[in-house]
Amino acid sequence: MPTNKVPDVTAVRRDATLRWPCRKGDFILWFRYPGLFATEPQIVDYWEMRDGDSVMITNRYADIPPWFELHPLEVCDSFIAPMMAKLKDGYNPAEVVEGPNVWRLRTGDRVVWVGQDRPGNRGMSGLLSILEIEDCVLALGETNRDGLDAFCEFGAPSTDKPNREDTLRCRVAANAVKAMGTPQSWGESWQIG
Repeated sequence: MPTNKVPDVTAVRRDATLRWPCRKGDFILWFRYPGLFATEPQIVDYWEMRDGDSVMITNRYADIPPWFELHPLEVCDSFIAPMMAKLKDGYNPAEVVEGPNVWRLRTGDRVVWVGQDRPGNRGMSGLLSILEIEDCVLALGETNRDGLDAFCEFGAPSTDKPNREDTLRCRVAANAVKAMGTPQSWGESWQIG
């Protein structure tokens, strides 16, 4: 099944929004080089997707969904003015929003979407897309399933042991990220703007 072919890598820079409509059996894998001089990427997290799940990757203020609230300490540059206006209007921030469906991707991170080919998105070796994060972004998972369980279990593995095909696709993803080499830019902290 897997070959050594890799799809084009998409650089995610400022003012970007991508949406991935996922299917049952897709995986989203998040990789990071743990330090400036690291030679091996590490997997930070992964989501196993289900029908009706989607992923939005954005660093555009206007595209952040209303259910997600940025904390003032998380913004910089172009997000400062909108945050100041929000604070003047009475916004009283609580804790930083965390959840099973929220990833804060830093400069130098890579994200890989793996799954079966589909109309409009023909992958290579099970790789549907590879992102190289060049400016901090949010990755937000959303589902059309209702209830607290759907939220709490977002991206959780559906079985204790993945099947052989899924394991091979995820291994191809890890090898593709490693073959890309170390990132040209790297960020130690996360602020969006």
